[in-house]
Amino acid sequence: MATLDFTGEYEHRVDDRGRLAIPAAYRLLFEHGGFLLPGPDGQLELYTPDGYAQEKRTRTVGDKLKATDRRLARSFFGRVRRVDLDRQGRIVIPQPLREQRDLHGDTTIIGMGDYLEIWSSDAWRTEQSAIDDSYAQLLQDLADSMASADSFDPSEASI
Repeated sequence: MATLDFTGEYEHRVDDRGRLAIPAAYRLLFEHGGFLLPGPDGQLELYTPDGYAQEKRTRTVGDKLKATDRRLARSFFGRVRRVDLDRQGRIVIPQPLREQRDLHGDTTIIGMGDYLEIWSSDAWRTEQSAIDDSYAQLLQDLADSMASADSFDPSEASI
């Protein structure tokens, strides 16, 4: 199976009926529908059916006897929405999700490797500015964590 790699930034518009065109390069990946989920940073996440199955395994691995694990499962399953593409390659974003994320008019779709993010264009510009301001530090933190992982010697670990 080939590795999925959603990349890039795409400007689109949500119309009066809540329809949003999926970038043409990715439409075939959603021919069997997709799954929308509110993201933690003000965006929506759009998963292919396979991507949703993987994300479901990632987010719901906990023990449902624990309150925090039940809450995480509720936040995932209770908020996810199944969507289908129409003949023009559009999905309909349910009105409550459009209102929660202020998705009216100009919208930006961002590739996130294994899923797409859907942002109001204004919110995306704010996020992009924050990314630009912290990019050098983010790279340094990554380099530091990689160096730390590389220097770990399991024989020195105490049990």
